[in-house]
Formats: sequence, structure tokens, C-alpha cells
Amino acid sequence: MELGPAGYGGGKGGFVHNVAALLAHFSQGDVKMALSPYSTRQFSRWWWLVLPYRLVADLVVFARNIRRGAGVHVMMTYGLAIYREFGMSVIATVTKRPLILDIRGGSFVPWLRSAGWLQRLMAHWILRHAAAILGQGIAVVTYLKPRYGEKVHHFPNFVRAGYLPTTVGTRCTQAQLAVIFVGYCYADKGVFELVQGCARAVQLGISVRLTLVGAESPDFRAFLDDLSLPPGFTIDRRGALGFDEVQSLLSSHDIFCFPTRHIGEGHPNAITEAMAHALVIVTTRHGFIPELLDDRSAYFVQPGSTGEIAKALIHIDNNREEARAKAGNARSAVQERYMESRVLGELGRLYRRTLRRA
Repeated sequence: MELGPAGYGGGKGGFVHNVAALLAHFSQGDVKMALSPYSTRQFSRWWWLVLPYRLVADLVVFARNIRRGAGVHVMMTYGLAIYREFGMSVIATVTKRPLILDIRGGSFVPWLRSAGWLQRLMAHWILRHAAAILGQGIAVVTYLKPRYGEKVHHFPNFVRAGYLPTTVGTRCTQAQLAVIFVGYCYADKGVFELVQGCARAVQLGISVRLTLVGAESPDFRAFLDDLSLPPGFTIDRRGALGFDEVQSLLSSHDIFCFPTRHIGEGHPNAITEAMAHALVIVTTRHGFIPELLDDRSAYFVQPGSTGEIAKALIHIDNNREEARAKAGNARSAVQERYMESRVLGELGRLYRRTLRRA
């Protein structure tokens, strides 16, 4: 699988990248992984009419493919996908294939609490019959462990060994601060406040170049098209980009600003990659982000606050040595906790234990 030109900033780049990384890592040796594909929703007014046919087709494909495997790793996205995931879990249980359930994103716990009785029943049936449960965030692990015990494990996103920069440049050496955002550009990612915060910081005396990577929602595109920029502030709109292009852009910027307030925010791949490149991180304490960063490695702002973004940028401009130290701490955290060898090494050991028990 390749990310293609619409890899990052299209709402699915991180998910597809994780699948590709798993397939590549477990392509040889005593544990090998094969892909069983399924359909995804197309944005159409008629999507709900074809949903039952998609569900049946996906489960037929899965039932055929499961015969080739000794176990099943399901990336769980819940929501409307719970019906497909329930069917896959039933098939795995009937065919006596151990199920490793991988809960993605940051909205599983609030979704489970607010879902209807049928969806909650399905979710708990899946969790009960899973041989192992992987939570992308510690918050998910903490929530599920009292009920499901030691089969619940932490499985964060990671940086592949080949993509960790061997050296990184010194950040914040030019008069103009180079700020980058990577993600789908819509209101809940804080992009409106990001642009307004940069503009306010420029009006207060600093110079900023903002690069936006990601597809733009219609309202954000209209907002940018009508925006009048103060002197000293430039915006470079790149749209959705592939993985390698994003890595190149990260290496040429000073600050990664991600002021998200997205209700389903989990562990964004882009943040871990920005940490690996030793960028100065400005973000919110939202989703699983506080598990990745603390006050020694990032600057935190309140969600929705234009003023705090401006204040953080001005503070970085006036305290560049401090900012570089935080960036170095963020890179060290990636090297210690979020490298492929550590995260997927633990997953490989979990696979082997689970298959031996089966």
C-alpha cells in the first residue's frame, strides 16, 4: 500500500500509514501479516442505501481470508463500523482464530458511553471475546483494564526506524519563524485560531511564515480566500501531501503548531514525526497529546484561544534557547518511547504469546 499524493491531511493518512508500517514490519520471520481489505464510505447522499451490501461484501471477503491466518488483528474504528467489526469478531470466534483488537483514535471511551444499547452490546461482546485488546492511548487502557484485565495493552503510534532523521538542524535561527500545521484543515483542528493567532503575533512585532498541509474544508478555504494578511505574515497552502513530502517540510520549519480541539483526537502521527524532527511543539492538552508531551517538551495553549497562540509564538521568539531545549526533549521522548523497534517489538511478542495460547 502506498499513501499516494493525498496521504497526509486528508483525514486518513495516519491510518493508512499505520497499516503499511505493520505490513512492512511483519513481512518476514516467524510472524507474517497479510491484509484483508474492506470498503470505506464514499461521501454520497445514497451511502446509507449501499451500507448493508457493503457490510455483507466485507464480511464475505473477511471469511475467505481468515482461513489463511492463524490469528486476526482488527483495527477498530467503531461508530458505524461496529457492525462490520462485530461480524468479523463473530467469524474469528467461530473459526477459533484469536482476535487482537486494536482500538484507534481518541473517541472510543466517549463513544462507548454514549452509544445506543445495541452498539454497546456489540462492543462489549467484541471486547469480551478478544484474546488481546490494544489501546492507542493510556486513557483507553485505564478505562478498560478494570473490566477486561491483563489482556488490555498500550499500543501507541510510532516512528519507523528508517524515517528518524539521523541529524536535525538548529531551530529558530532566522528572524522569521517558520510554523507548520499538518492535518485536515477544518474548525475542530484549531486552524482558524492558528491563522488568527499568527496574524496577531505579527501585529505585535514578530515575522511568521505559516505552512498549511492538508485538505481544506469549504468554510476554511473561504476564510483564507477573504483574509487580508498583515505585513510580515505569509501563508503557504500546500494541500494534502504524501509522506515523504511532509517529512521534507518538517525538516525545514521551526515550529509545529497543532491547536486541536477535535473530539476524537488520539495520538496524531504528525506530532510524533514533528517531535522526531526536533521541531518546537505548540499544541493543546487534548486527546492523547498530554501522554506524548509535557511542559519540558512542548508549549501548551487552551483550545480555541487565538490570544494564547500569539502569546506562545512571541514567547518562543523571545526565548529561543528555551524553545530549542524543549524541542530536543521532544526528540528524546520519541527515541526512548515511540520507535518502531520498541513498539512493534512488544506487539510481536504479544502476537507470539497469543498464537501459542491458541
